[in-house]
Amino acid sequence: MHPVIERAGMAAELPSWAQCRPRRREHGVRVGDLLSTWATGLDLPECERIRWRAAGVLHDALKDAPLTELHAIAGQGWPDPVVHAPACADRLGADGVEDRLLLEAIRYHPVGHPDLDALGEYLILADFLEPGRSGGSGNRARLRELLPDGSAEVLTVVVGRRLRRLLDKNRPLMSCSVDFWNRLVRE
Repeated sequence: MHPVIERAGMAAELPSWAQCRPRRREHGVRVGDLLSTWATGLDLPECERIRWRAAGVLHDALKDAPLTELHAIAGQGWPDPVVHAPACADRLGADGVEDRLLLEAIRYHPVGHPDLDALGEYLILADFLEPGRSGGSGNRARLRELLPDGSAEVLTVVVGRRLRRLLDKNRPLMSCSVDFWNRLVRE
């Protein structure tokens, strides 16, 4: 396990290049703790629990970085509200993290992707459902109660809400998001 992943998963430590305010950092820790709880509920081995927690702790590590910096790291094609995710994955990769599935989970956590594995799907859920999120807290709590076992049902609800929010604002959808949605409703 890469040292950055191990430190994030065991001690909730962010890399030195992270740019996130204390409130955002607290959100990341809550997401990581929720992922760790679900990994335990799924009876995953300890190394996977650490890895899942690390993904949660790290997923927004660059959320408060300047957009020009994020686009310089991630390249073109990413909308401003989500560019922190691929930038974070790319920065972790530049640090030597080679865990492709963890990097893809972080890269696509705000938009989804049809090739995400369980970690990627649960990261989307934890980011949306973590207990510190405001708005709809009762509904979020009810959805959390269905996890970790009801992930397919809850994932469809969560992704549907995210997509509807974008559609209601007349915002374009990324093709990977549409493909992810189509995969979910076909299964």
